[in-house]
Amino acid sequence: MSVTRAATLDDALARIAAGARPVAGGTAFRLDAAAGKPVPADLVDIGALLPKGIAKNRIGAGTDLETLRWESVPLLSAAAADVAAPNIRRLATLGGTIGWRAGCLLPALLALDAQVGTTHGPRPLADWLARPEGLVLSVTVLPLARQIWRKTGLRAGFCPSIIAAAGSFSMEDGRITAVRLAVGGGAVAPARLPETEGWLLGRPLATLDRAALGARIEAEIAAPDCAFRSARYRRRVAANALVAGLVGLAPLRRPARPRPAPAPLPDLTELSRTAGEDRWHMREDMPAKVRGTLAYMTDVRAEGMLVGRILRAAHPHAEILAIDTTAAETLPGVRAVVTHRDVPGLNAFGILLQDQPALCADRVRYLGDAVAAVAAIDAETAERALSLIRVDYRPLPLVEDMEAALAPGAPALHAAGNLVTEVGLSRGDLAAGFAGAAHVVEDTYVTPRQMHGFMETEGGWAAPEGEGVIVCAGGQHGARDRMQLARILALPEDRIRVVTSPTGGAFGGKDELTVQPALALLALKARVPVRLHLSRAESVLAGTKRNPFVIRMRTGCDAEGRLVAQEVEALADSGAYASLSPGVLETAMEHAAGPYRVENIRTHGRLAYTNNGTGGAFRGFGANQMSYAIECQIDRLAALCGLDPVEIRRRNLRRAGEPGFLGQKVAPTEKLSEMLDVAAASTLWAPAAVRADEVTGTGIALNYQGNGLGTIPTDEARFEIRLEGGRIRVFTGLDEIGQGMVASVHAAVAERLHCARADIEVIFGDTGTAPDSGSTTASRGGYVVWRGVEETAPALAEKILVQASLRLGLPADRLRIVPGGVQAEGGNHSPTLAFSALAPERAETFFAFPKSDYRAGNARFIFAYGVTLARVAISRVSGAVRVLDLEIHTAAGKVIDMASYLGQMEGGLVQGLGFTLTEDMPMTGGRPLARNFDSYLMPTVRDVPERMRATAHEPLDPADPFGPRGVGELGIGAVTPAIANAVADALGAWPATAPFPPETLLAMLEAAR
Repeated sequence: MSVTRAATLDDALARIAAGARPVAGGTAFRLDAAAGKPVPADLVDIGALLPKGIAKNRIGAGTDLETLRWESVPLLSAAAADVAAPNIRRLATLGGTIGWRAGCLLPALLALDAQVGTTHGPRPLADWLARPEGLVLSVTVLPLARQIWRKTGLRAGFCPSIIAAAGSFSMEDGRITAVRLAVGGGAVAPARLPETEGWLLGRPLATLDRAALGARIEAEIAAPDCAFRSARYRRRVAANALVAGLVGLAPLRRPARPRPAPAPLPDLTELSRTAGEDRWHMREDMPAKVRGTLAYMTDVRAEGMLVGRILRAAHPHAEILAIDTTAAETLPGVRAVVTHRDVPGLNAFGILLQDQPALCADRVRYLGDAVAAVAAIDAETAERALSLIRVDYRPLPLVEDMEAALAPGAPALHAAGNLVTEVGLSRGDLAAGFAGAAHVVEDTYVTPRQMHGFMETEGGWAAPEGEGVIVCAGGQHGARDRMQLARILALPEDRIRVVTSPTGGAFGGKDELTVQPALALLALKARVPVRLHLSRAESVLAGTKRNPFVIRMRTGCDAEGRLVAQEVEALADSGAYASLSPGVLETAMEHAAGPYRVENIRTHGRLAYTNNGTGGAFRGFGANQMSYAIECQIDRLAALCGLDPVEIRRRNLRRAGEPGFLGQKVAPTEKLSEMLDVAAASTLWAPAAVRADEVTGTGIALNYQGNGLGTIPTDEARFEIRLEGGRIRVFTGLDEIGQGMVASVHAAVAERLHCARADIEVIFGDTGTAPDSGSTTASRGGYVVWRGVEETAPALAEKILVQASLRLGLPADRLRIVPGGVQAEGGNHSPTLAFSALAPERAETFFAFPKSDYRAGNARFIFAYGVTLARVAISRVSGAVRVLDLEIHTAAGKVIDMASYLGQMEGGLVQGLGFTLTEDMPMTGGRPLARNFDSYLMPTVRDVPERMRATAHEPLDPADPFGPRGVGELGIGAVTPAIANAVADALGAWPATAPFPPETLLAMLEAAR
């Protein structure tokens, strides 16, 4: 592709006539390229030739949209504010937007009856759009007295339109004397609505029938269906926007819901920089992260390092007949090509079941399956080599639907069939329980295939090291990765070194092996270092996703709101392989009753193999999917009983000392009642000031989150602390994946030893230097840090003081550790003896994560508690939910590091917001519909709540020796049901599919009119 700059307009026109594409800011071209449209061979830059500036209603075509956004051009400035982000608006030009003949500005321009000045003379914009001849040089707009504008996208901002509606009209003596209406944006072609305009002319505004006007507008709009929104929804939203702009909205009947009575507040720690005072410390890794200077393993470059690439499956389900790598191997610059023939050991991996091939030999089961890998001198050569590998396939029938996957006769993805696992429980007399129920609610809850969305996609580097290999790639348990690689490479574990930190985000998505097998095989074959880093599109295709669930839940209560029976049937999609999906299902089913007592209950959960990518660990690990269902059921029963949402929960809370859901003994400390006290006192129950076209509601949900791996898996940790080289050095195999583990170690050690954080160095995430502390998952890291420090710091302190006593000739009880060293009694602020003057000392420990003695299933012993409140505003035009406030109140023991704790809470809330409102990875034909963040819709700064608040209730029961609970999953656990219950508070109906379809909420709104 070549880019040239035209010297004159005539030069530009000549090049365009010869086939070049004109660009100014280039934003439209980039959008087309990102969407997979053909990239032109020649671009001609005309940006410097286009007139710029705004003179009254005449705008130069070279004027950028950010300038336009601030210039108060009627209607057009408001529309420009809704286009992309400021940095994109500074590049995009008005002329380029028109030349693209798409985008949400066009309906606004049509409603302004825009005229374009072109190199072929002036023309109406509508005419130019139909026959685009000549370059657009200027735009003249003709606004009427009143303007209407509404852009509806897939999220609040920074995404293409679903549809945009614009209008401009004038009135005299209450009658419409002039009107222009237009729609367009996204997949909707820009168009005026002349029939509706003609019908409106001369009519009194006050007598217009909203329903009739809306139906007329809908009938005139031409809009397509797509995978994300229906044509009917597009038409309805545009019609609602134009009706609201012309005559306003009809009155809305709202349900009256009881509000909780305020209760006395327990002791709370407000989690914020301001309130934290001396407990607030900047995380040690923050300055480098903010400056972009922290080196991740995907940043490593070295002389002679090769570039690796992976050949993925060409079909989501197929038999491999032959693999021919001859042409790739002989390509100049290629140093290694590996296939299944190069795997010396077990060609399979998986944390629970070894069912996923390192490199596929005879079958592919999803498009992310690795078939071959290459290492070459540069990325271009590696990509060329991939294109030369010939793989002959025989496509096999697809298995796309979970239920169909388990039906008799379904194509089997694995030798044992498509049922990965099933778990269940039955207790009490279910039939009798429902027979005695005064109220019964039943619904089917559907949850999304959520993508982790970490900033650093899967990648790293590997190199031969002695008689073995070093593999450096983001992970969550280096020792386990090493064990799996040892099986694949047929090497002893002591000849493999695995480095897993620092990692640029994981959330469970790097718990399983990702690129490590291909990297290690390439490095060993090439005998030189190899780096490999997945593109975002490849990560979308191949990476682990959250397991989608379909949960049918039937729940009954008596007339006083006490639960008497519950039946749960859950079906989850494992994708092509198991990974940790069986554990996700087990955890979900363990949380099937939440924190509530239900004497009569039956649960049944199944996990199915499909060709829909691959599922596995993700923050929440099944508990948040199940919490969505149970917490909505509780609120529905509250409405039937006439109880407020706090009171019904009080009546059903589990009691201190009771066994867990599976009958297991659980740790002391139950703080659910305190969480309800905080919820009852929240200010979010008060009405919020919102826009005239919105309706508000408030909802709550309890969170009861198990910690640790459970009773069945091995769950142990080693931890070591040393005085060495004048530093307090802490050695742990836990990983820093952005959650603040390193900061928590600094905080815990500094508090226990009374040294400064600056005295501490943490060595972590490296099997060559750090002990095995278990996986950084399942909310276990906080406990491991706390207990590791508790069991090593006192011993190290004693050794330091004994040595200092001998050096100084003073009794040890007259010495104390201070920042920088040891201080004698009565000394000033400086240490009497610096750490650097002391000989090395060390203390280490080995312990098991606390477990119950229950062995009939995988049960948790330690739980953390929380309550989430949401206050929302729902658009009566589009059904879109705007979250005004999210509050999370937690009870998980002592806060080790406030900044890290708050980061976990806020990060979990926002991730849960995405799960609830925008994020899903639909599959069709085994292919994900999204390739990047332009169509996979994570929350942006425009989508997050206006206000977020987090608190901690820190006390544990006096008899509780188990210390702080892990909080990595508390933030996300109850977000979805809290928002769902807030929606129901506003509309009287509960959304049962996440992310909540705005089309469904719009139908609920219309039913409430």
